Amino acid sequence: MKKILFALPLLLLFACNQEPTVKIKGSIKKGEGITLYLDKLHTARVETIDSVKLDKDGEFSFKTKSSQPEFYLLRLSNGKLLTLLTSPDEEVEVNSLSTHMNQAYIVSGSTGSVFVKDLNDKLQETKDSLAVIRKELKKKKADPNYSSISQNLLAKYIEVIQDQREFSANFIMKNATSLSSYLALYQKIDENTYTLNENSDINYAKVVASSMRALYPEHEYTKAVLANLETMQKRLDNIKMKNLIKEKGANYPNLSLKNTSGKEINLNSLDGKLIVLTFWASQDANSRKHNNTLKKIHSKYKNKGLEIYQVSVDQDAKLWKEAIEKDGLNWINVCDPENGSALAVRNFNVQQIPANYIISKQGDIVGKNLYGLALEEKVAQYIK
Repeated sequence: MKKILFALPLLLLFACNQEPTVKIKGSIKKGEGITLYLDKLHTARVETIDSVKLDKDGEFSFKTKSSQPEFYLLRLSNGKLLTLLTSPDEEVEVNSLSTHMNQAYIVSGSTGSVFVKDLNDKLQETKDSLAVIRKELKKKKADPNYSSISQNLLAKYIEVIQDQREFSANFIMKNATSLSSYLALYQKIDENTYTLNENSDINYAKVVASSMRALYPEHEYTKAVLANLETMQKRLDNIKMKNLIKEKGANYPNLSLKNTSGKEINLNSLDGKLIVLTFWASQDANSRKHNNTLKKIHSKYKNKGLEIYQVSVDQDAKLWKEAIEKDGLNWINVCDPENGSALAVRNFNVQQIPANYIISKQGDIVGKNLYGLALEEKVAQYIK
């Protein structure tokens, strides 16, 4: 009995000295001769932890010390990769193909890594859907019914983006205690568009920051999200965007798009002017008809402080420029043909084409979707 009692503290001491580890194993089929790297993802850099040259079976096994949740990359020397999120003492198994590393893989033994896969699968689905819509828009340009077709496709485009946003938001609320919520917060649809892109989405950043601060106060990702949250809050406070896109508000988001000469023009560069912000499409009959009203108003009030900032949702720069020339539009005309000005459309919640907002000299949105005489009267009211 004495020997057993004496041995027990030694066993406990030995156990306490064991640092938590993560084991990652599996196979990458069709990967013979390719080097597989294990990278640790930091907030501002990537650290290579280990590597192995795959044999004909593609099997691999890594082991690394880890005392908290961490993001890792399994990266092949051919450029293919996938992301994992591990917790201490997990044994993660990954099976994939070298040719479709992040599209055809199975992961088990790690809840965080399953969450990451769910997030990336959904984002890829969204990107694929948007690509199909963009392709369809280009394909249908010669169709005589392009006007109605383009509006329907634009509405679908916005719907897909909104669905992605709701998915990301719901994911965070359901999995706020997982570091995967950090990934959900910062995923991007394209280089300039986050999945969570509305001003109110700062609330999800607060949820993630609060959870991470409580669970992992010293984690580098916690410090990063807290710093970013502070920046976001200051930006919102400075430009007072809480009442964004109300019928009568005191603020509006900035736009920065290129004109026909390729010069980038900011909407907020017109501060102090009465602005008619209008959205149109070159092949839309109603948009072209609305241009006649705009020409009349512009001619009458351009010397009294009126500016027109016209955003095209076209994806064909040639058609856009031809329409401007044909209609004789001599005000600010901008467009992002590659994406159909999708970010601008989303920021101003455009649901139809043509659409417009009237922004007073004080920066208040004082009118929305006014046409013909109603638009002229509203401009006359605020041009004084």
